[in-house]
Amino acid sequence: MGKQELLDLIDKAGKGSIEAAEAIAAGYFDGSFDGKPNPVKAKKWASYAAKHGSEKASEILSRL
Repeated sequence: MGKQELLDLIDKAGKGSIEAAEAIAAGYFDGSFDGKPNPVKAKKWASYAAKHGSEKASEILSRL
């Protein structure tokens, strides 16, 4: 995933898209943004999405 895709997702998440926040969390979790996982950022975004009802984000949190 490229930098522009990440910026687009962050923009969408900032406008309330839980799906975008979930995708950001997943990308940081598996390292698809910069080639290595970033658990700190994954936790931040997954926490936000999970708070708003995302089961996928809750699953990511449980694996961190």
